[in-house]
Amino acid sequence: MTENDRTEFDQIDRIVARLGDVAAHDILVSSGDDAAVWASDGPTVATIDALVEGTHWRADTMSLADVGWRAIAASASDIAAMGATPRYALVAVTINPSMDSESIDGLIDGLAASCRQHGVEIAGGDIVSGNEAAVTITMLGVASIESGRGAPRLLRRDGARTGDAIAVSGHPGASGAGLALIDAGRGDESKAKPLTDAHRHPLGRVALGLAATAAGLGCAIDISDGLLQDLGHIAHKSDVGLEIDHEALPLHAAAVELLGHEHALDLALGGGEDFELVIVGDGDVLASLSTSDLPVTVIGRVVDAHRGEAWALTG
Repeated sequence: MTENDRTEFDQIDRIVARLGDVAAHDILVSSGDDAAVWASDGPTVATIDALVEGTHWRADTMSLADVGWRAIAASASDIAAMGATPRYALVAVTINPSMDSESIDGLIDGLAASCRQHGVEIAGGDIVSGNEAAVTITMLGVASIESGRGAPRLLRRDGARTGDAIAVSGHPGASGAGLALIDAGRGDESKAKPLTDAHRHPLGRVALGLAATAAGLGCAIDISDGLLQDLGHIAHKSDVGLEIDHEALPLHAAAVELLGHEHALDLALGGGEDFELVIVGDGDVLASLSTSDLPVTVIGRVVDAHRGEAWALTG
């Protein structure tokens, strides 16, 4: 064993200790072997996502604790968009020369806090040195089984049908508004906090995804690239057209007040990184998913025209 090997193992042991209760221990083989091993109690759902400094975040807009939070939230959101429950994460971290022990601890704390929020445990990972800081998450979840059929209950992009309604959770554009305010030097304004929180500490809508599958719905996507772009994925995979009434979009009141209606609308349609869910299906069922804590708003419909495209219409 070389000194570098010993240093890496010491670092891994320190990270596992700092993760505390979110480091997976009650599995068949936990962190420290060549691979982690656990038993699945249903169909496995998997996703992988990388966050790279300079591409997905900047040091002047997000702390490493924020990066850790968002890395877990983004992957949990992908699992939620499939209507499944996130369970375990494998985390690969690239440390650049500017990252000291304190900043690494901040990253670990952000990962751990987001894991607690989303019900996820970290089962293992890797740590390497490089020129650009990066965090890559492989997350695995479990889907439920339809009673009597044995098929997994899933939300998919190819499940939209002509006549369906289209709904969105929360307030699309809030994350983009938060970033716009940070870039403008206004991120510390009191009214900006819910928007900067939406950017730095987004939430994967796990409970909503599970509620949608339990209600018999079968089509959804999360908003990572922007509402219209992500709706376009559903339109393409389902071979339908999607029409959005932009006057029905639930814009965040603080975004409208601080940035103006037109800017807030542009961010709602194309801002991205909200990690809200777009769900497609029966309008009454969609409306039943709305709660006081998380509104679900019908914003459009599935049509037979302009197949493979999503349009924003006025009224």
